[in-house]
Amino acid sequence: MKIKVGKPDWVFLGIIITLVSLGIIMIFSTSPTMGMSNFNDGYYFIKRHFAYLIIGFMGLFFAMKLPHQQYKKMAMPGLVISIILLAMTLVPHLGVRINGASRWLNLGFIRIQPVEFAKFFMIVFAAMYLENKGKNVVRFFKGMFPLFMMLAIPVLILAKQPDFGNIILTMGTVMVLLFMSGTRIVQFCTLLGTAFSLGVVNILLHPYQMKRIETFLSPWDDPLGQSYHVIQSFIAIGSGGFWGLGLGQSKLKFTYLPLHYADFIFSIVCEEGGFLLGTSVLLIFAFLFYRGCKIAQEAVTPFSFYLANGLTMLLVIQAVINVGSVIGVLPVTGIPLTFISFGGTALITSLFYSGVILNISRKKVREKTAE
Repeated sequence: MKIKVGKPDWVFLGIIITLVSLGIIMIFSTSPTMGMSNFNDGYYFIKRHFAYLIIGFMGLFFAMKLPHQQYKKMAMPGLVISIILLAMTLVPHLGVRINGASRWLNLGFIRIQPVEFAKFFMIVFAAMYLENKGKNVVRFFKGMFPLFMMLAIPVLILAKQPDFGNIILTMGTVMVLLFMSGTRIVQFCTLLGTAFSLGVVNILLHPYQMKRIETFLSPWDDPLGQSYHVIQSFIAIGSGGFWGLGLGQSKLKFTYLPLHYADFIFSIVCEEGGFLLGTSVLLIFAFLFYRGCKIAQEAVTPFSFYLANGLTMLLVIQAVINVGSVIGVLPVTGIPLTFISFGGTALITSLFYSGVILNISRKKVREKTAE
C-alpha cells in the first residue's frame, strides 16, 4: 500500500468559478459609466478586476497545492504580523481614512486591507488552538478564555478603526467553531451576551457607527443624506421585478447608486436579473456553504475540520452580511459581496481561502501496489 494525495473537490471549485464569472459579467455591465466619468476609461474597473483575479487564482492554486497543515507553523507569526499591520492603519500617513474609518494601509505602490490577512490567521490560530485543547475547551479558564484574550488584540484594533462589520464576521465565525467544539451552552451564551454588550458599547462610542444604526432603523428619515445608498438600492432592486431589466439595462448605475460595482453590486444583479437572478445567487452561496461543510465533515484531522469550517463561514457570512445590508435587513457595513464585487484585497484573499479549502478536500488515500 502507498499513500497519495487525492483530487480536490471539483464541485467546490466549480461553484467558485461560477460566482467569479458572474462577478466579471456584472462588473463589465455596471462599471463603464463610472470608469468614463472618473478616469476617462470605460474599462478602468474591469481591467483592474482582471488583474486582481489573476493574482487571486494564483493564490488559489498555490494554496490548493500547499499542505494546509503547514499553516500551523505560521499561525502565531502570521497573527502577530497581522496585528502589526492592523495597528499601522491607525498611524497618520500610513493609514488611509475613508468615510470616517481607517481600514486601508498605504504602502506607496499599493493599498491593502490588513484585516483580510488578520481574518485568515485568526481562524488558523483558532483551529489549531481548538485541536490542541480537545475536550479541555469546555473548561473556561483553560479553554475558551486564553483564545479570546489572544484574539481580543486584533479585535480591539478593528474597533478603533472602526470596522464593526469585520468584527462581527470574524468573531461570529470563531463563536461557531467554539460551538462545534462542544462548548457548554451556558458558557457559549455568556460569551455571546458579552460580545453583544461590547458591540453595543462600541457603537455608542463611535458616532460613525451610531449614525449607521440610526439610518438602518429609519432609512426614510434622510433619503438624500445618510440613507441615500440604501434608498437607491431599494429602487434598483424593486425596478428589476421578477425577470429583471436585462443585462446592461440598469438605470441606477448612471451615478445614482454609488459603489454599484462594489459593495452594492447585488442591487444591480437584482435590477438587471430580477428576483430570478438574485435568488439564484443566494442559492449558489447556499450550495457553497453545503459543499464547504461537507469537505470539513470529511476532513481527517480536527485542525482540518475547524479550518475548513472556519474559512467556509468567512466566505458565506461575508456574503450574507453584504446582501443583508443591500436589502435593508442589516446596517451598511462596507463589506463586499464575496467573489462578485469589484476586486481588491478581499477578492484575492477569498480566492486564497478557497484554495486552502480545496487542499483540505484532497484527502490522502491508500492505493494498492502490485505484489
